[in-house]
Amino acid sequence: MPSSARRRRSVAERFWTKVNRGAPEDCWTWNRSRNSHGYGQFKVLSGASPQKASRFAWVLTHGPIPGDLIVCHRCDNPPCCNPGHLFLGTHADNSADMIAKGRQRFGDPSALGERVRRLSDEEIHEARRLHCAGQSSRTIARRFGVHHTTIVRLANGRHWSNFPTEREPA
Repeated sequence: MPSSARRRRSVAERFWTKVNRGAPEDCWTWNRSRNSHGYGQFKVLSGASPQKASRFAWVLTHGPIPGDLIVCHRCDNPPCCNPGHLFLGTHADNSADMIAKGRQRFGDPSALGERVRRLSDEEIHEARRLHCAGQSSRTIARRFGVHHTTIVRLANGRHWSNFPTEREPA
C-alpha cells in the first residue's frame, strides 16, 4: 500500500500496542520507556514531555482526571497499565494505601497515626552526646527509633537548631 494511503494509528492504538495486555485480573505491563521509579512513560505528541502511562491508561478508559487527584495502583506494580488495577486518590490516599500494605520504607506500619518519631529534649541531648563521643549515627538512630540521617542532621545542627550543639571534648 502506498505510504499516502496508509491509515495513521490513533493515539489510543499507538498507546495500547506498547502494553502487554493479559487477562482482566493480570497486570498489563508497559513494555517501553520507564522513569527512574519504574513507571511507564508515554509521549502523546512528538517533542512533548512524557506522561505516566498509567495516567494515560486511566484517561483512555475513564476520562479526565480532576486536577487534585492522582492515579494510584492497587497492584503496587509501577509499570502496570491495567485500568482495573488503577484508582484515583489524593497523595494522602496513596500514602495511606502504602502504609496499610506495609510498603513504607521507614517506620512501623502499626504506627499509622504517628507520622514522625518525636525525640524528647533529653533524647536530643543524649543523641548529640553519643555522637560527640564517637558512636555511629546508625547505632544512635537504632537506639532512639529514628532514621540515621535524623541523627546526622541533629548532630550538625540542621535539626533542632534551637538546641546548642555539643562540642567535642578537648
